[in-house]
Amino acid sequence: MARREGIESPQMDVNLQVLRKFFGGSLILIAIALLAIVLLLITCVRVGRVEGTEVGLLLNKMTGKMEVIPRSGVRIYNGITHEFHVLEKTLQTLDMTGKDSLKIKTIDGSDVYVALKVQYRITPEKADLVITTSGLKDNYKLKWARDYVRSICRDHLGELTTEEFYDSSKRNAKIVQARQEAKKRLQTFGIKIDDVVVPQKPRFYAQYEELIKKKKLADQAVLEEQSKALAAVQKKETAKVDETAKKNVAVEQFRGEMEKKIIQANAEAERLQRSADAYHEKNTVGADAEFYRLNQQAEGTLARKKAEAQGIEALKKALEGEGGRNMVKMEYAKKLKNLKITGQPYTVKSRTERFEHTAPASGILKVPAKKNEQ
Repeated sequence: MARREGIESPQMDVNLQVLRKFFGGSLILIAIALLAIVLLLITCVRVGRVEGTEVGLLLNKMTGKMEVIPRSGVRIYNGITHEFHVLEKTLQTLDMTGKDSLKIKTIDGSDVYVALKVQYRITPEKADLVITTSGLKDNYKLKWARDYVRSICRDHLGELTTEEFYDSSKRNAKIVQARQEAKKRLQTFGIKIDDVVVPQKPRFYAQYEELIKKKKLADQAVLEEQSKALAAVQKKETAKVDETAKKNVAVEQFRGEMEKKIIQANAEAERLQRSADAYHEKNTVGADAEFYRLNQQAEGTLARKKAEAQGIEALKKALEGEGGRNMVKMEYAKKLKNLKITGQPYTVKSRTERFEHTAPASGILKVPAKKNEQ
């Protein structure tokens, strides 16, 4: 056993050394390869992240082509051939106040400092245009949102006089014009201007502000005096209008009363005229009727009297002869026809000696008694 061990031990040592040489060299190569791979991955592979408030941009440095990534997420890219950038797409506010206020030279030569507040955002679909026109990162904020908007506002506000800056309506009108122009011009560069305002009153030199205040006080005093004068004129006009109105009312009342009296007088005159006409008609018609009646009556009486006269004349002629006597007899007979004779006879010796009428004398014909002898 000792021999065997002694014999076999040198062979095992040789094999182990050979193995160590072989595998040792291979492991080094593998490690180097792995290291190279890791370095390559570290150098080439990049991971870009796009948040919900951002828009991503992937630039191919070989071709210059730019890809817009509008949605949030993770993008893996080759860092050797590509570059990855993000831009904010939410509403942003740029305050230019204090030392960063806009200095404006008015048309009458004064310096005015105006604070500006700009609200803007980028158009996600035009994010590549923002990068190509203004550069990477936040260059667009300085180049477009600040410098370009300031330039436009300076041009429009510079058309005002120093005194006009105190008039907020004129100042705001120029700001509106500047905002409209900025919107129109910057939308071609992928930037949307939401609003441009002047949050503070403009600042002037202290001496000029004092002069402006004095002038404003003087103007205010003038306006007050003008207001008083205008109020006096208006009061005078009001009093004049009131008096005129009172006079017109009195005149209208008097005119109304006169018209009323005229109407009443006309009505009374018309009534009297109608009454007179009716009286005249009544009396005229009545007189005519009475005249006609009396005329007819007179004519009838005349005719009757003529007839009676003719009858009397005829009777006269008739009575002048024997016929007259006969008529007298006839009339006498008519009178005796209905005559009632009463009396009391007295007889002596069978003969009537006397007849005495005892009835009243009126209406009874008295006959004298005759003595008739038998």
